[in-house]
Amino acid sequence: MVNNPKNIYSKIINKFNPKDENQANDLKKILNSYPFFQSASAYYLKTLKIQKKDAYNELLPKTSLLTVDRKVLREWLNSNDEQNSSKNSTTEKYSFLDWFDIINDEVPKVEKKLNLIDDFINKSPKIKLSNGEKSQKEIIIDSKIKDELITETLAKIYVTQKKFNKAIKAYEILSLKYPKKSSFFADQINYIKKQKIKD
Repeated sequence: MVNNPKNIYSKIINKFNPKDENQANDLKKILNSYPFFQSASAYYLKTLKIQKKDAYNELLPKTSLLTVDRKVLREWLNSNDEQNSSKNSTTEKYSFLDWFDIINDEVPKVEKKLNLIDDFINKSPKIKLSNGEKSQKEIIIDSKIKDELITETLAKIYVTQKKFNKAIKAYEILSLKYPKKSSFFADQINYIKKQKIKD
């Protein structure tokens, strides 16, 4: 059992240094006593990663199971690498006038791109109908419903749309198609004719 694990863990959190071997050993002892201690497991995992120890690959799946949000764990484990890379990158400091010059240099580039887009739009060829393509009137004529496609449902739709002539024609075609139902279709035609007179 670790001597006073609360104090040791508090010291580790306050002055966490993943490169410190003593902290790694203390975290390992705490985890031996409390194997499901999630935050201690995460801290120990980070020390193993920074110190490039083989135990990192063994502890990673266990810690990820204990973690509520694995994305947060991954970001935290990789945060030190990103901080180091951001420290290494040099940021240039500019005065107000320098920024003004930089922005003015970028404006012509944007204007050039916009001009290219405008030129393309103005010069782009328009799509024209060739003589071989059908006009809209021809398409409407060709789109008339063929006799094979007429159904009882279509005839009912014609009636509800008050297209009585089309409905009568549809029922006539159906009565020729289905002679056994011809008496039913004849009744429907009579009903439609009565509706046509009322309207």
